[in-house]
Amino acid sequence: IGRDLALRLSKYNATVIAVSRTKKHLDTLKNEDPRIITLSVDLGDWDAAREAIKSILPVDMLVNNAGVACLAPFLDLTRDDVELTMNVNIKAVFNVSQIVARSMVERKIGGSIVNVSSQASQAALRDHSVYCASKGAVDMLT
Repeated sequence: IGRDLALRLSKYNATVIAVSRTKKHLDTLKNEDPRIITLSVDLGDWDAAREAIKSILPVDMLVNNAGVACLAPFLDLTRDDVELTMNVNIKAVFNVSQIVARSMVERKIGGSIVNVSSQASQAALRDHSVYCASKGAVDMLT
């Protein structure tokens, strides 16, 4: 979703900054459309994400699309699985949205923040318990 959205917005002459923890994906995107600015950061790392996002302000439109899915039976999920999923899928949404929204308020401009969720937030799926919970949290925040 994020890749296609970045390409489409760039096609309509928007300034696009694509953020991913996977530099290889960003390099591929940049090769496809050199106008897209890329930023590699793990949004699940609260402090690194804050620093990176502050460096690209001002932002007028934010699409929170980063996500991970640790798929396993509920009883087999580890602390690391739960922390990774929650850090990326919901904590990063809070963190990045606060930074961008605060900048919008300070600049006294309107803007848009779009949170990408999943049908998994509405219907339980086998081996998706922590993913479903994280996307349910995104729905409630939105």
